[in-house]
Amino acid sequence: MDTRFYRTTGVDINRLATDLQNLYRSQGYQTQQISNDGQIMVQLRKGGDLEALLGMQAALTVTFQQTGGGVAVAVGQQKWLDKAAVGAAGLAIPPLWPLMITAGFGAFRQATLAGQVLNVIDGLVRQQEPSAQAGQAPSQA
Repeated sequence: MDTRFYRTTGVDINRLATDLQNLYRSQGYQTQQISNDGQIMVQLRKGGDLEALLGMQAALTVTFQQTGGGVAVAVGQQKWLDKAAVGAAGLAIPPLWPLMITAGFGAFRQATLAGQVLNVIDGLVRQQEPSAQAGQAPSQA
């Protein structure tokens, strides 16, 4: 799980989550948002059932949490097991070898998605608070 912490009180996590959803929805991703007590979870997914079957679907969850010292963001990747299963089927059954290629593409798409999303969040945070910098989360005492 990749995390970032922004030391700023000038960032609205509701707007941050909505802006992230709107941006990825415009790129063909399916999105959903779940909120509770100062925390918002946004799920992003690209690819339908056929792509999931071929191991090409990409999905992740982004969690935004408002704290006393700023905003914590965590990105957790999803759907790694489908790629391994599809790749193993392609390896085990020679006529299904092309599935190894689709599973490899899916794994690459998944691996790069988390970094892309964090870079997008950096930009969205700076739109709201230009002086905000990502750094270490305050230690829990």
